[in-house]
Amino acid sequence: MCNTTSKNRLQRMSWLVALASVVFIVAGYAAVASSSQMKQPTVVVTFDIEKVIADLTERADAETKLRNLIIGIQETSVAKREAVVELEAEFESTTDADRQLVREEIDRLKLEAYSYQRFATEQIDIERSLMFRDLYQKIKETVAYLSEQNGYDLVLINDMSRELLINKNQKVSREQQIIEQIKVKRFVYSSDQIDITEQIVTHMNLEWEKN
Repeated sequence: MCNTTSKNRLQRMSWLVALASVVFIVAGYAAVASSSQMKQPTVVVTFDIEKVIADLTERADAETKLRNLIIGIQETSVAKREAVVELEAEFESTTDADRQLVREEIDRLKLEAYSYQRFATEQIDIERSLMFRDLYQKIKETVAYLSEQNGYDLVLINDMSRELLINKNQKVSREQQIIEQIKVKRFVYSSDQIDITEQIVTHMNLEWEKN
């Protein structure tokens, strides 16, 4: 009789433990499902960075300054080359006693003109690199601002407009050129509905004009 009672008690306890386990599992699944339903979908947008840069008023103004710089450099280079040409023309009428001095002066002016040209080329390259670096930084800041204002979770650079090109002057084969470009491609399709290129351009142009 005692054994039967103990056995029944053990069976009831086993059922209770099993029931509690089921309740905990069901409650866990319900919590996960509820959490999943409450979480908002990720908002993804894209933009064409090349079009943004091309349409920026700031970029156009910077290009104008660079053109003025280049014009000044070219005028200086022409003046230095003309000075060499003039001195070479005078060389023929120079007396033998002065020819060595004139030749040395011509060589000095040629070296100066060459050095200036190299310096000018490097300076232009530096200015252009600084311009694009500054624009890229401002684009990043604008994207961050628009994302906070509009609830964008992920902003990607859309490169679909970038064509696969062949450079005949490269030593790399045409096949390899195409393969390398395909490897770095980020997009094969993107809906126009999620493109914020114009938002970025409009905001940056307004900020530039305001400042």
